[in-house]
Parts: sequence; structure tokens; C-alpha cells
Amino acid sequence: MSTTVTWLGVLVLFITGWAIVRKYQVNMVLFLGGLVLNVLALIGGLDSLVAKSTGFIGFDLIELLKTISTSQVAGVGFIILISGGFAAYMQAIGASDRFVSVCTAPLSYIRNPYIILAAVFIFGHCLSLVITSAAGLAMLMVVTVYPLIIRVGCSPLAAAAVVASVLAIGYAPASGTANLAAELVHLEPIEYFVRYQLPMAVPTILSMAVAHVFVQYYFDKKDGTGEAADMSGIAAKREALDKAPAFYALFPVMPIVLLLIFNKMVFKTVTLSVPTAMFLCWFIAFVIDALVRRDVRTSFDLSFAMFKGMGSILTSTVGLIFVAAFFAKGLQNVGIVDLLLSGAQNLGLGSTGMGVVLSAIIGVVTVLTGSGVAAFTSLAHIVPSVAEGLGVDGVAMMLMMHTAAEMLRAMSPVAGVIIIVAGFAKVNPLTMVKRTAIPCLVGYVVMLLVTAFFLS
Repeated sequence: MSTTVTWLGVLVLFITGWAIVRKYQVNMVLFLGGLVLNVLALIGGLDSLVAKSTGFIGFDLIELLKTISTSQVAGVGFIILISGGFAAYMQAIGASDRFVSVCTAPLSYIRNPYIILAAVFIFGHCLSLVITSAAGLAMLMVVTVYPLIIRVGCSPLAAAAVVASVLAIGYAPASGTANLAAELVHLEPIEYFVRYQLPMAVPTILSMAVAHVFVQYYFDKKDGTGEAADMSGIAAKREALDKAPAFYALFPVMPIVLLLIFNKMVFKTVTLSVPTAMFLCWFIAFVIDALVRRDVRTSFDLSFAMFKGMGSILTSTVGLIFVAAFFAKGLQNVGIVDLLLSGAQNLGLGSTGMGVVLSAIIGVVTVLTGSGVAAFTSLAHIVPSVAEGLGVDGVAMMLMMHTAAEMLRAMSPVAGVIIIVAGFAKVNPLTMVKRTAIPCLVGYVVMLLVTAFFLS
């Protein structure tokens, strides 16, 4: 591959990043970027794009996208589809809402305002095992714990900042990006969760909770507490969350419990895959819901939320993974991966240094766009090639990149969760970011240190 073609590929990479930051439709940006990159690779002397050519190079370009898409649907794409469908069904029957209201109930026993801030952050983050939408989780916490935080004496701004930043890590098997990360480094989602995400998450989340206490205390003293949010209607919304029976709170965690038991690390003779566990728990929840409601027609209608959710995830996430993998293949074909490897070796970075650099790139894009999904999915697919070139398994590198995409979202004034919570708290999103930035950066640094020294 000629040097000229490789540097033209770098130019395409920068233009693609600019278009994503400017909020052009991400799927088309990555598709067109991948198309240009692969054309450049052919111009540069690449013999073939696919193992079995169609006989016409123009068709081969689309055949490559088809081959990648088929592979993704059969693997990680299907896991993400099922996870999204199960989450939609849990929301439809009220199980997700009940899970949040039950889990946050113990917080009412805490009376110190800044201790409760730390506890809310930790509790809220634990809820992300089940609730994978940052905005959705934040609004559930607004309904369930925001009034409690205000009642014990916390400032509305401090409460809003904590609520807006609770989803700092997206866990497998519920998170689509976590499932993608696990697939690319050849791990089962539950193994990625237990062996890598949890050991990293515990010190990271505790450090962020402590940082929130000091940061919110400092800004409360410096800037005041801000205007109280409008609490009218909160009580009615809270009652709506409690409509489902309390035991429905068990439904969202059933797949995780089954996967923690029936896997090759624990119960080696009987193992469950993520899709099997999700389908099984969906059916169990459907049967129980039908018995509780005593209205079979309604239960049948609600059960369809599983498939509607799968359709929604196909358009929002799985389709993005198709074009992101196509784009990443183009990066590899024009020699950008080799350029990264040679640069890392010349600078003496190694796998840890490369992980830090790539995670920082993803973090910057996340802050600029308000979402790290596009940045992560487009760069995650190059990790296997980079890891192979560096002679490592790539897990630590992937963990750094994946966590950066989730954790630094709360530093972005254009992130959906920041805009929503800032609107509720009657403040400018930039005011909110001023209170979330330091805890997020503290968590990011701790995550990098733990991953580099203990998990690499």
C-alpha cells in the first residue's frame, strides 16, 4: 500500500470525524467514509475486497458490506437485538420502573446531604446493569430519588449533577456497546463483565462518588444552591412507577443471575448464551404477567414489545455497527492500522499507551457530540488488528475505549441526558457540566490506571 493512499485515508478519517461532530447522519457518514477508504485501497493496489469476488469490483464494494453485515447479525448484532427487545418488554410491563423504585428505597434512611449524594451516585450506577439509557435512567431517578435528595438538604444543582452522571459504565450483557466490545476481543459478554468490567468499575465508581461530594460541596459554597426545580407532578409520576407488583423488580435481573450461574466459569456442564437467557426470561415474565393481570389479551399485546424493541435496536444500534465495521475495514485496507502500529512502536507506547490514545480520541468526540457510540463503534473494530500487531489480547485497550465512550458523556453540554436534567433543574447545560466534569475526569483517570496496572 502506497504512503500517499494511506495519508489520503487519514484525510478521509478526519473528514468523517468532522462530519460526525457536525451531527451529519452517522450511519451514512460511516458508510460513505468506508466506501471511499475501500476505493482508495483498491487504487493503492489491494487485490480483492472479499474472499469470493462477484466478478465486478463495483459489486465487490457492496458485497463487502453484505458480508460484514451478515457476520454481525449472526453474532454480536443478534445479542444486541435480543437485549434491546428484552429491555423494551421490561419497560412495557413496568418491571424496569419497579426495579428502580425498589432499589432506591433504602436511600430514604440516609440523612446527611452529601453522603446521600454519594450513595445516590453509587445506587444509580448499579441500576445501569439493567437500565442502559442514560437519559431514561436519569429521568427515573428524578422521579424516585430527586425529591428525597432535596428533602435532606442537598442543593437542586448538586442533585441534578449527580443524577445526570450516574450511568458512567455500560455493562454487558445489557449494553449493546459492551456486547460489541466483548465480541471483538473474543470474550463471552458475562466473562467480559465479571473478569474485566467489575474489577475496574468498583474503584472507578467509588472515586467518582467521592469526587462528587467534594465538587458539589465546593460549588454549593461558591455559587449557591440554584433555583429549586418544579416538583409538581412528581408524586403522581412516582405512584405510576409503583403500579406494578413489587416482585416485578426481579424480572430485569433474571437474565444476569442466570448468566452468572450457567457459564463456563461457574457451572461448566450447563451454559446459557445471552440470547437464550433473554428469551427464556421474557417467556417466564410473560407467563407470570398474564397470571397477575388475568387479562390474556393485554399480556399478549405487551409481549409484542419484545419484537418492537428489537426493531428499534436494529435501526439505532445494529445498523450502525454494520457501517462502522465497513468503515473500520476500510481503515485497515488503506494501511491506517499499520500506520498506528508503527507510530506506537516508534513512540514506545505499547498496548497500554495505544489504549490511552484511542480512548482519549473517543472521549473528545463524545464530549463534542454528546454520544460516544459512533466514535466507539467506528474505532472498536480496529482493536483486534492493532492488538495482534502488538502481540496482546486487546482486552485492556478495548476496556479503556469502551468506558471512555460512556463515562465522558456527562461532560458534554449537548448530551441528551445533560440537556434533559438541566432543563428540569432550570439551569444552563454548561452550568451542569461545570459540576459533572471533574468527577468524570477523576473516574476516567482511575479507570485508565486500574486497567493499565491490574487488568492488562
